[in-house]
Amino acid sequence: MPRASLKQRTDGRYTAKYKGIQFMGKTQAEAYAKRDAYKKQVEAGIRAEASGMPLPEYAGNWLRTYKSGVSDNTYNDYARMIDAFVQAIGDKMLKNIVPSDIQQAYNAIAGKSRSYVSKYTQLVKGLFASAVADRLILSNPCLQAKAPKSTAGTHRALEEWERDVILKSDHRFKPAVMCMLYAGLRRGEALAIDIDRDVNFTDMTITVREAVRFEYGRPVLADPKTEAGARTVPLLDILANELSGMHGLLAPSAAGVLMTKTAFRRAWDGFLHQLKTLAGKEVSIQAHDLRHSYCTMLYDSGIDLKTAQKWMGHADQTMTMRIYTHLTTEREEAAARQLRTKINEKLLGMQNGMQTPKNKA
Repeated sequence: MPRASLKQRTDGRYTAKYKGIQFMGKTQAEAYAKRDAYKKQVEAGIRAEASGMPLPEYAGNWLRTYKSGVSDNTYNDYARMIDAFVQAIGDKMLKNIVPSDIQQAYNAIAGKSRSYVSKYTQLVKGLFASAVADRLILSNPCLQAKAPKSTAGTHRALEEWERDVILKSDHRFKPAVMCMLYAGLRRGEALAIDIDRDVNFTDMTITVREAVRFEYGRPVLADPKTEAGARTVPLLDILANELSGMHGLLAPSAAGVLMTKTAFRRAWDGFLHQLKTLAGKEVSIQAHDLRHSYCTMLYDSGIDLKTAQKWMGHADQTMTMRIYTHLTTEREEAAARQLRTKINEKLLGMQNGMQTPKNKA
C-alpha cells in the first residue's frame, strides 16, 4: 500500500510521526527513512531512549556503575581511558557508532604499552557489551575492530655494574631496593614489609602478606595485587645480610610510618642521585626494573616456570612465560650474533693467510 504524502512544514522540511515521536527530513523519503529505522529498533527490542543517548552520557554512567568497586587509583586510570575514548569518538549517539569509529579510536592509541592497550580495549568492549545488554544498541561495534599494535614492556634487567653500585650504597632506601631486586617484591609489597613479622632469618624466607597502594597519594594497606601475590619467597644470603639487625618497617617514612607517594618519589630520587655519585655517571633505573631483574635471575638459574610464577606472585603463567620467552629470544639472538662474529673472524683470518706471499728460499 503506497504511503500517504507528508505535508511540508513552513521551514521546508517534512515530518513523519510514530507513537508521538516526530522524524523530520528535507524530503518525504528522508523523513520516512528515519521513522522506519526507529520502528525497526523498537521492534528488535531496543529501548526508545536509545534514540537520544549520547556516548559521553552513557560512558560516564557506565563507569560509575560497573567500576566503582576498584581502588581509587585504578578507577582514575579507567576514567582517563574512557575520557580518551570519548574524545576520539565525540558526542555521537550510541546507535550511530560503527566499527570504523571504534577502529579509529583504537588506532589513536597505537604504540602505547601492551598493558595500556589491553586495558583500554577491554574497557571499551565492556562498555558496549553493557549497552547491548541494556537494549540501547543491537550489537557490539567492537567485535569487528582489531586492537592496535602495542609495545612490549620497557622494563629491563640491571647490568652488572648497576648491581655493584647498588651494593656500595648506604642510602636509607637501599633495603627496600634490595628486596625488590633479590626477592622480586613489587614496590607496594616492599613498602608494606614489617621485618619483625615478615622476615624469617631461621627458615630464610620472606612472606608477603600485604601491599601499600596509594589513594590520592596517601598510603593504604591492602591485599597484594593478585591472590597469588600473597606468597613466601626465599631469603637469599645477600638479602639476609642487608636486613640483619633491622626492625619494623622495611622502608618507613621520616616519621616512622608508611610512606606517602610523594615520600616514595623523594626516597627513590635520592637513591638514584647517590648511585649517580658513586658510579660517576648517569644511572637510569625504574623501580620495576628491579623485579624484572629478579625474574631474569630465576631464568638464568634454571628455575622452572611454575616455581618462578609462584615466587613472582603472578596470577597465572602468562606474564612469567612472556618474560621467559622474551629472555629466550634475546639469548638466542645474542648466540647467533656471537656465532656469526666468530665465523667471520675465522674466515677473515683464513683469507688474510692465503693472501700472505710465501717467503722465498
